[in-house]
Amino acid sequence: MTAVTVLYIGFRNGTAIAPGQFPMLLGFILIGATLYAHISAYSWVPTLAIAEGKWTFVFPQVYVSPKSSPPYLAGRCLAAFASSTVTSIASLAVAIVVSSLLFGIAIPLVVTPLSITLFGVALVVNILASMGLGFLLGAYAIFASKFEWALPTYVSGLLMVFSEALFPVSLLPHPFSDVGNVLPFTEFIRASRAVLLPLGSVSSYFYYLGLSFVGGSILLAIGLLAFRYAERRARRLGVLDRKVV
Repeated sequence: MTAVTVLYIGFRNGTAIAPGQFPMLLGFILIGATLYAHISAYSWVPTLAIAEGKWTFVFPQVYVSPKSSPPYLAGRCLAAFASSTVTSIASLAVAIVVSSLLFGIAIPLVVTPLSITLFGVALVVNILASMGLGFLLGAYAIFASKFEWALPTYVSGLLMVFSEALFPVSLLPHPFSDVGNVLPFTEFIRASRAVLLPLGSVSSYFYYLGLSFVGGSILLAIGLLAFRYAERRARRLGVLDRKVV
């Protein structure tokens, strides 16, 4: 809502935005900001679970058997995904209503059975990338002695810039725009906009969704490899058995 308010004030003060484009820009920002918050809400859950485990000695119980902990962390991540999905959709609905009441502008969202179904598929596909990011952050959290939450916070801020949440990544200078274009989170947000905004299309949706799936699969594989390496090393060093205060 902060970004929407700034956009509206600029529009009212003569910013070069055509009146016909303003509702689309509002929709662009609201969808991007909502999905960015959704990604941030559950991608750092593995980090939180590890930090809690070290504080409360939960992790020594997880390691009673020689099994690895990714299934435990993945379960925590999926549970957070479910709750974040509900709150994100609710917040998007509230933001649309509030924007309409405050600014008197109807945001042209496409709400049909097809668009809702495709949007739901995109949310599920994005789990790959978010979980991969979560495992990467978890690998860091295993060895962090304090402030495990710091790195996820910084990464979340970077995602706001590089995932096309508030503005097109094409506005970023080279090579930062190239980085934004290859992120699976960017493709996920683009796919969602393609089915929820009138100017999108089903063909572009599947194109962006395919890129998100491929990129998310690669990120998940990298995240799992990094986490398993960090986990094995932490076991050898006894890091996971140390209580952090």
